[in-house]
Amino acid sequence: MHPIRIALFALLMGMSGSAHAFEIFAKGSASKSYLAADSYVVSISGATGLAINLLPRVRLEGRYTNSSSLQNRMDISSGSLSGSLYDVINQSSIYSVGVDLDLLGPQAEFQPFIYVGVGYVEIKRSYYFLESGAPTSVYWQENPRRGVSANGGIGFRLRLAKSFAFEAEAFGYAIDIDKPDPLINMMGSIGVRIFM
Repeated sequence: MHPIRIALFALLMGMSGSAHAFEIFAKGSASKSYLAADSYVVSISGATGLAINLLPRVRLEGRYTNSSSLQNRMDISSGSLSGSLYDVINQSSIYSVGVDLDLLGPQAEFQPFIYVGVGYVEIKRSYYFLESGAPTSVYWQENPRRGVSANGGIGFRLRLAKSFAFEAEAFGYAIDIDKPDPLINMMGSIGVRIFM
């Protein structure tokens, strides 16, 4: 039998053996941290996606994750250049696919899970720079940083009803992992999952 037919057959068998073949989910987080009396960082993240049950404990998930942060002020000094950055905005968009492994199975009310995937990330950064002694600030938008990411997550679901669960997850991604200075970011989120 052709390998593609075998994969489709396995997918259909996995879906037919599950009470809920598809799941949709949404989760997010928000925080505000003070770095000093007049300096703070506000962070917001959100994720949504669709999962397909391949086996009773294994899901194939497609996700979109967006993470944004705003730092109101950052003082810098480098050689003869000194000043402050204002309204520093970092935005990350992640499109990913991966496997979600349910550790205790679908019948458990408390369901710890592990997520492993791969994705594509786009990171944007912008800010206003006011050089010391200058009368006005200058707006800068850095070139976007893009790349393939390795994604991972660990968390739990609390099954509240047959078709509904509360979900909490610590999620992280890394790009340029083959280089000396990879970019690694982590975030936590809470949300809901609906079993269809």
